[in-house]
Amino acid sequence: MIDEPTARPERTVVRAADVVEARQNGVDAHAFDERSEYRDVLLHSLIRAQFGLTLSFIALAVGVLISLPLVVGLVPSLADRQVFGWPLTLMVLGVAVYPVLVVIAIAYVRFAERTERHFLDLVEKL
Repeated sequence: MIDEPTARPERTVVRAADVVEARQNGVDAHAFDERSEYRDVLLHSLIRAQFGLTLSFIALAVGVLISLPLVVGLVPSLADRQVFGWPLTLMVLGVAVYPVLVVIAIAYVRFAERTERHFLDLVEKL
């Protein structure tokens, strides 16, 4: 038995101005607590924003990690350099990359918190 494809649900977009306008027009203040279309849309938008943010920061971290061996491959003379008796490539990949990753992680946390604050502002306006 072959199942017929189901129709995709209609996508609804709610802007902050729509939420404020709905609040001013007398929409129940506890609408977010109940199962509502606004709640679903706001939660879905938060999840999508956080997922996009995560993917972009993963791409940034992977780009940083991949670029280091590529630079050494393109400039072979870097492999012969020494820093404190250790090869430069080992120092960069084994030591210097960690502060860069920590900075990327701190930036990710700040952007994620900003996204969550924006979400909470929208919920409070509801």
